[in-house]
Amino acid sequence: MPEIADVVLSAIMVIAPTIGYVDQYRIILKNETSLGFNSVTCAILCFAKLGKRFDNTLLFQSIAMLTAMLTLLKLVVKYKPHDVPFTPLIRSDSVFSSSSSNSSHSSSHHGAAIEQRIELKWYQRTFWDWDYFIDYVNCLLMFTIIVGILYIFLHEHNWFIESLGFLSLGIESTLPLPQLLTNFKHKSVDGFSLLILASWFLGDSFKAFYFFYQSSPIQFVACAIIQLTFDTIIVFQFIVFSSFFKKLLGLRQHVALEHGYEPIS
Repeated sequence: MPEIADVVLSAIMVIAPTIGYVDQYRIILKNETSLGFNSVTCAILCFAKLGKRFDNTLLFQSIAMLTAMLTLLKLVVKYKPHDVPFTPLIRSDSVFSSSSSNSSHSSSHHGAAIEQRIELKWYQRTFWDWDYFIDYVNCLLMFTIIVGILYIFLHEHNWFIESLGFLSLGIESTLPLPQLLTNFKHKSVDGFSLLILASWFLGDSFKAFYFFYQSSPIQFVACAIIQLTFDTIIVFQFIVFSSFFKKLLGLRQHVALEHGYEPIS
């Protein structure tokens, strides 16, 4: 009986962390856009998982999470909203005609511009903002190979193992930050899964409590507090950027206008 319980608990530990990202997959597939989700989240989880040493349960959890991240990332690329820069080109008919009969027609087109779309090369784009899924896979493979080679030559040195663990922990502590910045940029949480936020908030709350209770090293406590702080800010974003709050704010602006006050920007 205890063995069955151990298997069930292990299965929950493997599957539970991926549930929120399955819901995010569903949201992107339904909306046919990944605008509300920051794909850097996938990068942080992939880089933080690669290079760690695990027991069997955590190893399977890592494999499940990496599989979920790659599957989600492929969908994010497919429904990526392209914000391609452009350069204005002056129309040939924008030059003033010497004929007075055509002057009004020409002046109406003066300064008119055509948007010439420029497709950026992969190396011109921001890191982790490529157009093809294979570019992300190549990046992860290169990272894995580099870490693997370093591990082969340096695994006997304790400082290397400690540095690898500290780097992994530091990367993981920034997990909610990209999504937080995206929410601020769009002034909206549309397209982001509430289940992911719930898993972050509950998981990080438990980690912070556990590290405090176990008197864990200060770096573990600090990273847990940083993550929980980011999670809390996103919770407030879900409240402030909710349709109910926006309607309430709109009502207040309307009342302010009726009394001669400037609306809230």
